[in-house]
Amino acid sequence: MSILPKWEKMAINRKAAKRMKVNHWGRARKFIRAHREAATPLGNWKRAVINANWLSYPDIQNTWRAVDWYEGAVIFDIAGNNFRLVTICRFELETVYIDKILTHEEYDKGKWKERYAKTRQTQKG
Repeated sequence: MSILPKWEKMAINRKAAKRMKVNHWGRARKFIRAHREAATPLGNWKRAVINANWLSYPDIQNTWRAVDWYEGAVIFDIAGNNFRLVTICRFELETVYIDKILTHEEYDKGKWKERYAKTRQTQKG
């Protein structure tokens, strides 16, 4: 039996890890239709994710310098903080799920946080 935590074992096997996948890209396409200026930055983000070999949040920070963590969500600053991309990263599945894409103004209102607060309450209950 190994005394290493799961993420440490994954770090040891980094060479065996595959590239990340992006799920729910349709949400990005819908956002781009409403905000054409987001097309190139979101495309750059997608390419960076697909080429990434992330096993933990610190790995994301090494790739994407403007990123935050909130109650299990990974939030990427896109286009110089003009947009926020709220995602769920499942490192063990090598998948990033797009939850929401918001303008900076929408993000600052904080309504998106309600979902994550409910998730936390459900886990405690």
